Amino acid sequence: MFILTPWKVDVPQDRWPVVNWLIVMALIGVFTIQVRDAVEARTGARGVLRDVRRPARHPVVPSPGRPVDLDRSEDREPPGITGRLLLRGWDLKGLFGYMWIHAGIGHLLGNLVFLWIFGNALCAKLGNLRYLVLYVLCGVAAGAVHLCFSSQPALGASGAINGVVGMYLVLFYENEVTCLLFFWFIPVIRPYVYWFDVSSIWMILFWLFWDIVGALWGGHGVAYFAHLGGFATGFAIVMFMCWKGWITMERYEGSLLDAWRQRRKPPEYDRSEVNRARLGLPTMDEMWPERLHARAVKAQTSRRPAKSRQSDDDSIRFVCTCGKRIKAPKEHAGRFGTCPQCGLRLRVPPASI
Repeated sequence: MFILTPWKVDVPQDRWPVVNWLIVMALIGVFTIQVRDAVEARTGARGVLRDVRRPARHPVVPSPGRPVDLDRSEDREPPGITGRLLLRGWDLKGLFGYMWIHAGIGHLLGNLVFLWIFGNALCAKLGNLRYLVLYVLCGVAAGAVHLCFSSQPALGASGAINGVVGMYLVLFYENEVTCLLFFWFIPVIRPYVYWFDVSSIWMILFWLFWDIVGALWGGHGVAYFAHLGGFATGFAIVMFMCWKGWITMERYEGSLLDAWRQRRKPPEYDRSEVNRARLGLPTMDEMWPERLHARAVKAQTSRRPAKSRQSDDDSIRFVCTCGKRIKAPKEHAGRFGTCPQCGLRLRVPPASI
């Protein structure tokens, strides 16, 4: 037996992820209804159910939840809510409903682990209402991608949960994930349990790699294309939101888009001050604000002396140390502001300079 699963993330939360808690409770509640339907089917109230309640076999390395294809040999209608919400074609009820039902207790628990760990952090960051919309959207997109590559019915929340993981990767790629590694080869030997911390980007890419391998080599009862579709949807949506500035990043945070921008044009800044900001300590410029004015004047006189003069439209133009040209109204002279490119805190120079 071999298990590799996340345990916790080091993302601070400034609000309660209420919607994610409600989603977890909804998944548990719907599965309770599924169990009741399965028991009634077993007792003959609604026919015979054999394979729907049986958990699907998973590959050796687990990935963030798994929407499972039903047994192809099973020609009986799944009972109750399972049959009504099953994804088996381009039907709105199936596209919006399949992400709330599961194939067994193992399938449900695997999804809940990833949803609880990554979903709470993401919900606290995005806000409850926005998180709910994006969660459902990722689930619908995952189901649509599955239908494009497979005609088999599917169920499970892992398409939406992979979307959550994709969104988490954009916002918290540098944060560490504490993982649990458990393996037990021979029953008579003591099992091996190991805890380790790893950067989110490497752990998520590791899980994504196995989804890609599964999609290329065959599903084996797992809808891998739904995983990839949900992940790509969540990743693309949050990248776009960061690009438009709809998500506010704290000074100690850095999104994947910020890292890409800095790689294309690295700003000129003191790395030690960035580390102080990430630790929540005041930077040197915040402790001595007069340094900001001196740096702004230096940038004007040494790099671009002609750009820091008052123009005819009653505005002050100056240049940040990263090379970004900044324009500020005349009445803002002497006030502090933030560079839109590198995030450095600057003082607007006087209009007479």
